[in-house]
Amino acid sequence: MTPPAATADSSQPQTAAPLQRLLQDALREAGFEATVYPADDGAALNLTLYSRHTPFATEAAARWLDEAGVVADVTLDGGGSSSPVLTLHTEESVRRLIARLLDPWTRAYSALAPLVDLLEAHGVISDADVGTHAVALELPDDMLASAVILAALLGAPAIDAGLDLNRPRGLRRLADRMQWLVTGVVGSEVTATARRGCAHDPDRLTLRLTIEQAQRLTHRLDPTQAPPQSDRTPS
Repeated sequence: MTPPAATADSSQPQTAAPLQRLLQDALREAGFEATVYPADDGAALNLTLYSRHTPFATEAAARWLDEAGVVADVTLDGGGSSSPVLTLHTEESVRRLIARLLDPWTRAYSALAPLVDLLEAHGVISDADVGTHAVALELPDDMLASAVILAALLGAPAIDAGLDLNRPRGLRRLADRMQWLVTGVVGSEVTATARRGCAHDPDRLTLRLTIEQAQRLTHRLDPTQAPPQSDRTPS
């Protein structure tokens, strides 16, 4: 009698190597600079992190992984840099790393993308420094012209009335007005600061918002955009 064909032991952890493409895609969507490549054994994955989003220096990587419940080995990049190299041996370790480290960044970028697109469509110059819980939305433009356009879109077309935007005091007063305006729009306090530019850098107004506040601002600019989760009526 021919013996039955051997089957894979489902009790054994699945190796990480087949998830290389999944991890690469997750890193890209989260805005991480990194490389992913198979380890020498062909079963594990090596992940070298270069991104500024990395939440730990190399010496703190093992502690972070332990707290996050991610089983991985940590070494230094052999190229001479201080970038940490994580060796992930199992599918579970890859999926847990994605959930704990990458998914919060992916959600933040996904939440901010519609706002950045809306501002660009209305001629508002912006840069967004995104974090997992908050964003610094910079409006760089001479005499804060982009901030004035945004204010008009939010129902305050004369927000710069009476201000000399060639002077630091005028920029600070415009920032104060923008803070009150955006706070009213999103329903909770935001902060706004202005900085005078120079020959090679325009004036800048920076709005600091939580991710939810940024979503509220997006919804105000375009009501067809989904409101923040907390605003949605339960089905």
